[in-house]
Amino acid sequence: MYSTREIEGYPKGYLSDCPGSDKEAYITRKSLRYLSLTIHGAGSARRKYNYFQMTQLANDPDLDFSRKTVLYVGGFLDSPNFLFATAMANTYRDLNYNVLLLDTNMFTTMEYPRAARFMRPVGKHTAKMLIQLTNSGLDPKRLEIVGLSLGGQTASFIAKNYRDLTNVTVARITGLDPAGPCFRNLGPDDRIDKTDADFVDIIGTNIDGFGMAAPVGHVNFYVNGGEYQPGQILWDFCTVLCSHIRSHTLWMTALINPYKFVAVQCDSVQQARDKECFDREPLVTNVMGLEVDKNKEGIFYLATGYAPPYYLGEKGVRKENDFFISITRTLNARSVIKI
Repeated sequence: MYSTREIEGYPKGYLSDCPGSDKEAYITRKSLRYLSLTIHGAGSARRKYNYFQMTQLANDPDLDFSRKTVLYVGGFLDSPNFLFATAMANTYRDLNYNVLLLDTNMFTTMEYPRAARFMRPVGKHTAKMLIQLTNSGLDPKRLEIVGLSLGGQTASFIAKNYRDLTNVTVARITGLDPAGPCFRNLGPDDRIDKTDADFVDIIGTNIDGFGMAAPVGHVNFYVNGGEYQPGQILWDFCTVLCSHIRSHTLWMTALINPYKFVAVQCDSVQQARDKECFDREPLVTNVMGLEVDKNKEGIFYLATGYAPPYYLGEKGVRKENDFFISITRTLNARSVIKI
């Protein structure tokens, strides 16, 4: 269990420790009205319900408890009104999900370490909102929570509190490069962990920057090694933020292109970082997305292209098709170069 340091010997990453961020924090009754769920309905229909309006939300015409439900939790400074949430909502709606968007903007529009601290009570109160919906028909075994960056950690606190209050775990958490700053050196009670839900999958795209390296899910995808992503100009790396946000883009693409992101299993995170999983025996593969094989747990290396739609399909399991490996081999193929 990765309780104090992610993995011995690994870089600590950006802003690893935030002293005091795990201390107690409260949200007053007055401020709870700013914690809300927006339901994304058919077409452009969007209706917002605050903490005190869960009875009304349960009766919303676009909420059908016979369908699966996804709760999307955005990251630092994010909002359901911004592009990331809207794009995610449209895609899940097309897949016949109920779509709920959590608005945490009131509690993240501040210095990041304080926002990280407030995500704990946000998680507790959001869990209480979901329990009210459960009492009206929401099935936690048909509930999936998707969290981007800080939202990945918030999703963890929601699921933990829901479990503690009901003795039932939600079906799934998908962490899109869950935030590492203020969390990467904490134990499983204080950050996302595979015990939070029946199934937890992690998509790591910037593990030493804004993400975290530890394999804390049942299935952990390290995209192109998990550290930096290729840019759309050949051999131009994504920056830290670009690589971090790539997790959202890849997940969106995987939702509408199932079975296209094929990954190979690794024996360790270091092996994934070093892109040395292709020759592993036996070769075990898995797919990133809703069709992931939940019985194949562990660490997986996922090779992608440098431009949309990024996926390589079955070609992604062969070393010669790996972007980083092939481009570096090509650039230095000659035994002698001169200028």
